[in-house]
Amino acid sequence: MTTILRVFFVFALLSLSSAIAFAQDDEARSASGLPSMIGRRACTSSVAGADAIVSGTVTITGLDESNKQPVLSVSLLANGVPVSHERVKNRGSFSFSCIPRNAVTLIVELDGAEIGRYPLGTLSPPPLSNRQDVQLTWSQMGSASSEAKKSAGAMLNAYARSEENQKKFDRAVEALKEKKSDSALKQFKQITATDTADFVAWTELGSLYFTANKPTEAKDAYTHALTLKPDFAPALLNLGKLQISQKEPDAAVETLTKALAVAPESADVNQFLGEAYLQARKGSKAVTYLNKALELAPLEKAEIHLRLGALYNAAGAKPLAASQYKMFLEKVPTYPQKGELEKYITENDKKN
Repeated sequence: MTTILRVFFVFALLSLSSAIAFAQDDEARSASGLPSMIGRRACTSSVAGADAIVSGTVTITGLDESNKQPVLSVSLLANGVPVSHERVKNRGSFSFSCIPRNAVTLIVELDGAEIGRYPLGTLSPPPLSNRQDVQLTWSQMGSASSEAKKSAGAMLNAYARSEENQKKFDRAVEALKEKKSDSALKQFKQITATDTADFVAWTELGSLYFTANKPTEAKDAYTHALTLKPDFAPALLNLGKLQISQKEPDAAVETLTKALAVAPESADVNQFLGEAYLQARKGSKAVTYLNKALELAPLEKAEIHLRLGALYNAAGAKPLAASQYKMFLEKVPTYPQKGELEKYITENDKKN
């Protein structure tokens, strides 16, 4: 078995292991236009190879600097599973540490909509670093940006707050853009202290606590938000992600099922509900939702094919695994380990 396939097998068995740095792709902030940042942290993972460093810059040429800047973010996936997430400014830099070395993909988002995907393949181990600079033009943003901005506007108007609290909310947004999470936390705390019904602010508090690795505080904030508005999809989704990261699969399934009832066409909700079922060792149900996520976002969620391929391979269903790898390569023909996947496909396609 080749190196990459052994890695796929390991990741299939370690479904969402807490040893992998599971950092949320914060949909509440994406939808509201709020930025977030997850900084470096010490590598405590027991999974071999979860120690790589990835850095680079993001540049969008032709962006109108005189208007309010869009929210840019960079995420990393390993074998289709999110492992880290960071907000950046135009012409700004990003840096991730403690990243698994294999089957890594970098994703760039603008106002919550994916605008670029870069398969990095196998990363170099320390002390070497891995660099991926991103250069795009404003004209490449297209309709995806338009739809994301509509979503952002809807989220910003989700709660009518007082003039003073709106000023604090705006200051929190700016603080997060400047990567001043402590200042943003202070503003959101002040908002919720004077208006305990602001479920959006409570959700943002939960997001800040989540990225600060304070799961108890994050859960309390998300729960408070959902007490106020039980059908608030961003809070449901992020609470579900938190529960997955804390290895609470049954609770995550319950939470994300509620999110699915509110947002059945959300690829993220379907994907993470699938991951929750995987963690609960209910693979047949997991596959249903992972496939639905692929149906809703076939290119954006292409790595799910790798996830499914790894699961089928681990179960001994090699023809099914080969089919998933084939579909992945059709969507990502420049994948660095294309040759190894093609070899696996040749050896196992349509075999019993």
